[in-house]
Amino acid sequence: MIRIPSVAGAHRPLAACLAATLVFVTAGLVRDGHAQSGKPSAQQIFERSATAEKVADWRAASTLEIRTGDRARVRSGIVYNKLQGNGVDSHRLFRFQTPADVAGTAVLVHENAVSQDDLWIYFPSMAKTRRILASNKKDSFMGSDFAYADLMAQDSQDFNHSLLPEEACGDARCHVVQSVPRDAKTAASLGYSKVVASIRTRDFATVLVRYFDKNGVEFKRQTISGHVPAAGQPGKFVATRREMVSSKGGRRSVLTLRDVESARPLQSDLFIESRLGQ
Repeated sequence: MIRIPSVAGAHRPLAACLAATLVFVTAGLVRDGHAQSGKPSAQQIFERSATAEKVADWRAASTLEIRTGDRARVRSGIVYNKLQGNGVDSHRLFRFQTPADVAGTAVLVHENAVSQDDLWIYFPSMAKTRRILASNKKDSFMGSDFAYADLMAQDSQDFNHSLLPEEACGDARCHVVQSVPRDAKTAASLGYSKVVASIRTRDFATVLVRYFDKNGVEFKRQTISGHVPAAGQPGKFVATRREMVSSKGGRRSVLTLRDVESARPLQSDLFIESRLGQ
C-alpha cells in the first residue's frame, strides 16, 4: 500500500515504497515533478492514486497465502482500517485467527505524516507486544513476501518521482511512475532502490508495482486487483487482491480481502496498542 499525500497538500501517498539516488529522465517525460504539455506530473499522479485509496473506515475478512512451489501456508483473519482526522494517515489492524500457531497474533500500524510511523506486533504465546522499529519496515510481514512497508503508505515528499511512457494494462491504459528515495536513510528502511508503479489513467488505481534492489535489479513485483467502491465515497475504493511474486526462489504471497464493509465507522479503541492482547 503506497502512501501519497492528497492533492490538497497532505504529506502521504499508496501502494506503495521506493529508492536509488538517480532519477533517469528521458525525452518527453516529467522533469523535477512538473507537468509538461498540460499533463499531470508524476507526483500529481502518485497523489491522486493515494487519495483514491483513502477510504474513511473499512473492515474485511482476510486470507494470506504464502506459496513456495507446491507448498502453501494459509493464514486467515480480519483487517480493520480507520482513516484519521487529517484525511491522510490510517490506523490499520491485522488480527489472525488461523492456523493455530498464529491464532491471536495481531499487527497494528499507526501511519504518521509528520514523524515516524508506529508499528507493533502482539505474540499470544508470550502475551507480549513488541514494537517494530521504523528502520525495520523492510522486514517480512508474517513470513510472507510482503514487507511491512508494502502494506503501509509512504510520504511522497520523501521521494523523487518521474514519469515513464504510458503502457497498456489489461483493457486499460496506465501512467507509469518511477519513485526514488531522496536520501539513503529512507532507502535503507524500505529496502528498495526504487519502485515503478503502473496507475490506471481512468481512475488512478495502482495495478502493478515493481521493486528494485540496490543494484537496480527487479527482485519482486506486486499485482493489485479487485478494486471495490467504498460506500458513500465516490472515486474511492479498496483493493481486494494483492499478489507479491519474488524474482528468485519461486515464492509468491497473495493477500485477499472478502466481505469488505465500508459503510459503518469503526471505534478508535480498536487501534490502541495496549489492547492488542484483548
